[in-house]
Amino acid sequence: MILGEKNMLTLKEGDSATCGICGKETTVTIVTERNGIQAFDLKCWHRNAECPLCGKLVRDASEVVQEVVPHCDDCNGPFHDDDE
Repeated sequence: MILGEKNMLTLKEGDSATCGICGKETTVTIVTERNGIQAFDLKCWHRNAECPLCGKLVRDASEVVQEVVPHCDDCNGPFHDDDE
């Protein structure tokens, strides 16, 4: 593997995955792409994305469905929203 290169997630609809938000083993229901970043809607009703640093499935922290903003608790620190 070349330095800086990592394995990209190749999930598709129907694949099983562990949700980066709730941690449940679930299924990918929809795969979309916004600005070159894939988002994965899961059967647990959470939208996930791939962390660009570690490659794990993580929370999509975007405010709107037209964007994808991966947030990894390991790489970016704990996620906080206005409700906390």
